[in-house]
Amino acid sequence: MVWERHLDWYLNGSSTALRLGEAIPPGGLVTGSAESSAHSMTILLPDGQRMLCECYEARTCSQGFRVPAITPQPRPAVWDMFVGVRNVLLLRPANAETAFPTPTGRAAMAGNFEIVAAVSPQGEISIAPALRVLPPGQYGLSITRDGQQTSPPTRPVVQPLDWTSAQKPAQVRIGGPGLYRIRVSDPAYVPRIEIEVLATSPASLAAETAALKQARETILTWSKIHEGWSLHGFLRVYLESRLSASSQ
Repeated sequence: MVWERHLDWYLNGSSTALRLGEAIPPGGLVTGSAESSAHSMTILLPDGQRMLCECYEARTCSQGFRVPAITPQPRPAVWDMFVGVRNVLLLRPANAETAFPTPTGRAAMAGNFEIVAAVSPQGEISIAPALRVLPPGQYGLSITRDGQQTSPPTRPVVQPLDWTSAQKPAQVRIGGPGLYRIRVSDPAYVPRIEIEVLATSPASLAAETAALKQARETILTWSKIHEGWSLHGFLRVYLESRLSASSQ
């Protein structure tokens, strides 16, 4: 599937430009448009292969890149993970180049974590597992809903956090199940941690936690063989796919 693209790319001579999430069959030929600017596209395959296509002039872009065979065939659980991520990416705008905006400035230095948390009857979740590397101190939490927007975006909800390593719960008010992006900033408003949280029911917690662990281990294993996988970006889309699956 197409994970990232810059400028237009085409499959097997089609006149329709490829978009994020689009399937690329083994043996397919992808070619860049006739524009003279630098083109690039990242293709992910469900056996862990990561294919980076780059060209810098019309002649080489028109020659294209041949997609390799998939070996071995993915296990059903891995295939389901891959299809779920594809389906989320296909909902991005047709002109989207990346799954998420690229962070800039201080935000680019923040650590990234992905977790699953159970929503309490009071509408709270614990983010303690993502705070283990955070020094004790006073912080601010900026909380927004993530995933495909069904309504206009709202201003982030800001909550204080007085964090110590002995503070096991680290409860955060969110309201109800969903996908949330929580930014932890220090008193100087420097982002320290970005947390992607799938807030789910207590009954689904164990299964979703195990599935996220398996997805993380799969990507880490692939990364040892094929460098360049975007671990946090992929897992963030994966959690979005789990939210979509639970809402169907």
